[in-house]
Amino acid sequence: MLCRLTRIRTRARRNNVTQAIKAVIFDMGGVFINTFDHSARQIMAQRYGISIEELERIVFHNPLSIDAEKGLFSKEKLLEMMAQQVGIPVEEATAFYEEFFSNDEEDAELVAFVRTLKPHYKLGLLSNAFPGTREWMQERHTFLDLFEVSFFSAEVGMRKPEEGFYRLILDALQVEPEETLFVDDFSQNIAGAQELGMQTIWYTDREKAIPLLKELLPVSG
Repeated sequence: MLCRLTRIRTRARRNNVTQAIKAVIFDMGGVFINTFDHSARQIMAQRYGISIEELERIVFHNPLSIDAEKGLFSKEKLLEMMAQQVGIPVEEATAFYEEFFSNDEEDAELVAFVRTLKPHYKLGLLSNAFPGTREWMQERHTFLDLFEVSFFSAEVGMRKPEEGFYRLILDALQVEPEETLFVDDFSQNIAGAQELGMQTIWYTDREKAIPLLKELLPVSG
């Protein structure tokens, strides 16, 4: 993990010399929301007779999930697909979905830190997410109010690392790529942001990321 942040630290410092940061764009899953406790998913995997890796593949990493993140079909259709692949009745799909995400936790310390940035920088959220994610988050969390703009991929028909998705939020924040710091936990999304000229932090964990954010984002007053 350390070497990943070290590489990004070097790039961020170099970019920061040439262009001051005016906006910070964050990913959501793996940054603000994490699954530190995998016990619920382990229980589910045992129940369905599959590995936890296969369970997570069914939810996150199959072509239909990617299509759902682009809004190509509804949450109901997504749940039906998951039920079919796991081998459970469609009537149990909603309970399956809720149990799968039941151990997700909001990183309260990171939220508190980012709140200190709000008076000084434009803040945005850019997330690859299933249909209904905004409503799901609003029911369970309060940190969406941190952001001037938030875009969920299923709502706009694009997902990272598509160039248009990045440009959508840059235009909404009215900033140039070089004026923007982008924070994400997936290397392909970091690469997409770098290709546009954004400064980047490849997020691995809060303990390493917050000191780096403080270094790159001075706050006065």
